[in-house]
Amino acid sequence: MDDIRKKLAHCFSLTFPKVDPSQYATASAENTSDWDSVAQVTLLTLIGEEFGIEVDFSEFEGATSFESLAIRIGELAG
Repeated sequence: MDDIRKKLAHCFSLTFPKVDPSQYATASAENTSDWDSVAQVTLLTLIGEEFGIEVDFSEFEGATSFESLAIRIGELAG
């Protein structure tokens, strides 16, 4: 799971360059002002590229935090 979080942090750094990396673990659509629908699509696209997975956007519906994304990626990878 640490590898997932490391790769996910890289995706976050590209999508949310204004967010301090120490805040990624608690980042969510609710507390990250730049996290809108465009950022969500960008983030999911980067996740697909970073993890080498085909992202079905409906599978990630509701995954609007670093933690929920990490869990979902882990489920897909496992």
